[in-house]
Amino acid sequence: MYYRINDRLSDISEDSLNEILSRLPQWRQDVVMRYKHFSKRRESAMAFSLLTDILREEYAISEEIHFVFGEHGKPSLSGCEGIFFNMSHCKEAVACAVSEQEVGIDIESLGRYKQSLAEHTLSAEELSLLSHASFDGLSPEASKDLLFTIIWTKKEAVLKLLGTGITDSLTNILSQYTETIDFNTIINIPKKYVCTIATFKTER
Repeated sequence: MYYRINDRLSDISEDSLNEILSRLPQWRQDVVMRYKHFSKRRESAMAFSLLTDILREEYAISEEIHFVFGEHGKPSLSGCEGIFFNMSHCKEAVACAVSEQEVGIDIESLGRYKQSLAEHTLSAEELSLLSHASFDGLSPEASKDLLFTIIWTKKEAVLKLLGTGITDSLTNILSQYTETIDFNTIINIPKKYVCTIATFKTER
């Protein structure tokens, strides 16, 4: 499994983005341009660029790629059976994972914690952990925000791995898959984001 994160989005100017867009397939350019704001266009374009970079460098796939979509909208690569991918983006960074098994990835900005949101999306056990959150060098409030973001990215990564989208089981979804899903969480406090990759456990 290969993954990459680009957390230097601020280096991409509007002129640079136009140049990058010109190298993308027309259908992807159309997807990017549906966004009204430059920042969202940049995120969409750079996430796709990560995907094409990994496919070219790790799988020697350089031809134009196309997506097909599952029942719940999860994209897969047309004509590339056995290669799976997932992309995610936030205002700080974009991320992409490519694997030979199903994969889900989510990247989120720090600073989204609200107690009301936590109570709506976390299980009782997760809320208990949140109330005692403590990370070296962080204030109690910043610790809560970091732990909430870690848990949130895990939940989103699982949903994207499963390809089901948001479901009513969001609050307890992690407990349902404790024995079957592995997580790899990347925390970058200076850059203000958390990224989690979810894959199904394999027998060792």
